[in-house]
Amino acid sequence: MRSTFALQDEVIYRLKAVAALLHVSENTLRNHLRDSGLEIQRANRKNPASPAVRLFSIGDVFRLAQWRREQELIKKVASSPIVIAVDLIKGGVGKSTTAGEVGIQLALQGYRVLMIDLDVQSNLTQLLGYESDLTVDEAAEHDLHPDAIVTGTFATICTQFMDSKNGRGTKLQDVSSLIKHPFGPAGPALIASDTFLGDLEQAFTYAKGNRELVFRQLFHESAAGHIPGFNVAEYDFVIFDCPPSISFSSTNAIAAADIILAPIRMDSFAVKGLSRLVSEINGLRERSPEIRPQLLILPTHYSTNIRRVSRMQQQLQAYKDNLSPTVISSSELFPKTQENYLPLTLQQPTAAPVAEYRLFTEFLLTVAAKVKGKTSVRAMES
Repeated sequence: MRSTFALQDEVIYRLKAVAALLHVSENTLRNHLRDSGLEIQRANRKNPASPAVRLFSIGDVFRLAQWRREQELIKKVASSPIVIAVDLIKGGVGKSTTAGEVGIQLALQGYRVLMIDLDVQSNLTQLLGYESDLTVDEAAEHDLHPDAIVTGTFATICTQFMDSKNGRGTKLQDVSSLIKHPFGPAGPALIASDTFLGDLEQAFTYAKGNRELVFRQLFHESAAGHIPGFNVAEYDFVIFDCPPSISFSSTNAIAAADIILAPIRMDSFAVKGLSRLVSEINGLRERSPEIRPQLLILPTHYSTNIRRVSRMQQQLQAYKDNLSPTVISSSELFPKTQENYLPLTLQQPTAAPVAEYRLFTEFLLTVAAKVKGKTSVRAMES
């Protein structure tokens, strides 16, 4: 039985593709295989007439990434989780795609990643292999394991946390079952979304204290080990996929974030959405001076053949200090990712847009290191 809708058993990589996924040379990969002792299936295992080439599964690739982390072959960015809110007050700009592709890229580099879907449309949830409205009977019909069913969301965690702070005597329950591992324990984790996630907005109206800082307080309590089954300190990166509107959920994600990643489609509506997002960030800073996330703008659906792109580039010069040097090109490959329940990085490791997301992730890591360095300095000064 499968644990997600993705037909992962049909996804097989050769050595060259795995080297691209892990961003290492083929010789380095061979050395990793020798030193790690990981057993990789050979093509001639089932068919003696086939060449004895290695055939890697998705799980094999993430186990190799995990081994690289254990061997300290990746550069540690910070001693505490780096929180990224992927946000723009406009739909259709590639937020869920960016959250998923960046999350996968970070995990392939050996970082421990948790992705949290905050959008009731559940696009990130679907991208990683889950249908939010799947029932027990439907799971059985599709030969899916019960793990494929979304039984709770981040709203489940937040609501009981807020209830416990409201003096209602609510005892915190273990929430570990809500954390999905679509590619096995060595891969990135996900807290999925469903239509009941919208209940979180109503729950915020009953919260005590500053309702904009609930996520921030929750993470603080979680890192201290006070939330059963959810310890944010276990991750290097936490990525929020925010809804395309102003809400308590998106505001809380911004307040909890070290980096606000704004994917922006090159059209005037997206630029207006960016302006509203900047106003939201500035308003939060005024109300809570300790909130100082770094804004990072990533142009998506990019094509030099579209006349409006040059016009949009001129408008974005007002944010030139926040612009990524890398863009994500327009591609017909992305719509197929939702259909196959699998991010493009894992479907076609050598595709051009995947290389662009890989380059952007490298840049993101340098930004994250700087942001965390500044945070540490501010903490020492205070």
